[in-house]
Amino acid sequence: MDLSLPRGTSDLRPENSIQLKKLLSEAERIFRLYGFFPIETPSIELTETLMAKAYGDENAKDIYLIEGKKEGLRYDLTVPLARFVASNKDIVLPFKRYQIGKVWRMDEPQKMREREFYQADIDIVGNTEITAEAELISATHKIITSVGIKNFDILINSRVLLANILLSFEIDLKLHVSIMRIIDKLDKISYTEARTQIISKGVPDNTAEKLLELITSEKSNENWIALFKSQVKNTSGEAEMLSEVLSLLETYGIKNVKITPSLSRGMDYYTGLVWEFVVYENKKRLPTIASGGRYDKLIGLYIRKDIPAVGSSIGVTRVLELLGSSANKTYAEVFVSCIGKENLTYAVSIASELRNNAIKTDMSLLSKGVSKQLDYANSLKIPFVIIIGNKEKQQNKATIKNMVTGTEELLDINSIIKILKNKKIQE
Repeated sequence: MDLSLPRGTSDLRPENSIQLKKLLSEAERIFRLYGFFPIETPSIELTETLMAKAYGDENAKDIYLIEGKKEGLRYDLTVPLARFVASNKDIVLPFKRYQIGKVWRMDEPQKMREREFYQADIDIVGNTEITAEAELISATHKIITSVGIKNFDILINSRVLLANILLSFEIDLKLHVSIMRIIDKLDKISYTEARTQIISKGVPDNTAEKLLELITSEKSNENWIALFKSQVKNTSGEAEMLSEVLSLLETYGIKNVKITPSLSRGMDYYTGLVWEFVVYENKKRLPTIASGGRYDKLIGLYIRKDIPAVGSSIGVTRVLELLGSSANKTYAEVFVSCIGKENLTYAVSIASELRNNAIKTDMSLLSKGVSKQLDYANSLKIPFVIIIGNKEKQQNKATIKNMVTGTEELLDINSIIKILKNKKIQE
């Protein structure tokens, strides 16, 4: 029997699963802190929903279709949200939702890019103000920093601004989507390759060269905004919007933001401001760990009315890969070791008392010697062991052993509970 996994999927060992649960718990805590509330949508959507114009031809090939092709696995959590809003006309706007779950893409697996992965999303539906973008970026930033990711930048741009740049180079409007997709891949393909691809779309050689020279040049945020206002037609409002969101983010205490004119994001449904959280390893940029943007036309694909919306998504699986495994292999804070079947009832009562006091407790369920039980607790890095034998049962007490220092003490259960709770406070 072949026990290998399908490409682009992974098992998670306990230490990885514990890290995942910690990350998801922290994301949910901060989402709630910012006033977002949860919804749940099915993992399966109708193909008609998934294949809507929203994804574009470029992304449609990555959708996992179920046999019969009438249904498919969700590609992200944004399109299901758009379908949800379109289906529930009684929701109160602005609608601030969060959702955490798995999504699937028939992508080519590589480092930090799997076919099955977790996303954690927040969206604000029914708000056109730039304050919504700032709030989303702030919440995402707080999660990324709170879990220990440090060396990252937030890249930001406007698709409207990029479209105006293309117009200023007299590039045909019909080519904008395809040119944006090429430009957006500049972190993955070379300058020369991007130039070749742009020319292949029908853009003159000289125009392609000048376009790439502009959008890949290094400038401060202030200089970019000044350039947009002075050299790009019909872009004053977009430049002011970028300036405003940078100011708001600074108020949130966020300064590692860089205007990046080449950024457009892969999804065609984005209509305004877009952003990406990128990390670096040995000065090399790794795949994006979080991203988002405004998509004011997406919900309108499912009903006859556009509803403004903006969202931010954290690639949980990618962040997990950066964090590595947890130091813990179990949630248990203490292990109850029972010596002899005659002491089992007393050992169970001790374990129950510990659990009743919210102390995570594992216990011996097999008839093994104390040394093997201690080895088991040590292999899982459980910091304390409660030993129950004839002596302990006779005195209505228990021996608590610190597995780090090796010290032991015979105490009543209330004293043991105080020690363990005090240890939790110190940690």
